[in-house]
Amino acid sequence: MRQTMPKKRFQRSKPPKPEVGRVGLFKSKKMPWALLKIYAFFACSLAVLFVVLTNGFVATKVMQPFTAFVALFSSLLLNLFGSETWTSGTRLLSSDYGIDVVYGCNGAFATAILLSGIIAYPAGAKAKLLGFAMGIPAVFLLNQLRVTSLFLLGRSHPGIFDEVHVYVWQPIIIIFAIFVWDFWARHFVGKPRVNEVHLSG
Repeated sequence: MRQTMPKKRFQRSKPPKPEVGRVGLFKSKKMPWALLKIYAFFACSLAVLFVVLTNGFVATKVMQPFTAFVALFSSLLLNLFGSETWTSGTRLLSSDYGIDVVYGCNGAFATAILLSGIIAYPAGAKAKLLGFAMGIPAVFLLNQLRVTSLFLLGRSHPGIFDEVHVYVWQPIIIIFAIFVWDFWARHFVGKPRVNEVHLSG
């Protein structure tokens, strides 16, 4: 004789459905619509900032003096490390070389990308102000490094100035602005919750 045990019929249990509204924004079923709103808000914010920055009055009365300040600050940095430079408006000059810091080289457009990302991201006013306070000086300082390094490069190797200016530094400063935004979002905001940011459709 052989003892046998009755066979048990096993049924596959269905995994529990995730609760929409309690998980993070990037795991929610409403993710596509919520992210679409963020992207649209980012695009609108960026468009508005670009229109403001290219406005004739703002360009002449605000950005032109700011660009001259960028040149002056770069001259102070270069002189601090032994160079003899001076400025004339937006031009950064020495006895044997000079560059003109044009509008697109003052870091304003990279800053606009950063600010648009912060404005569009679903975070509180305090966190956004912190992002502004952290991001604007960071982009400004990197742009100063850009101007001073390009001045030194142009004085010693003028043949590669344009290539480095266009194909190296322009992508770097834009990528840096995105990196600062990502750092801010990860470490000072975190993943927002759908039911907290009113992004449900």
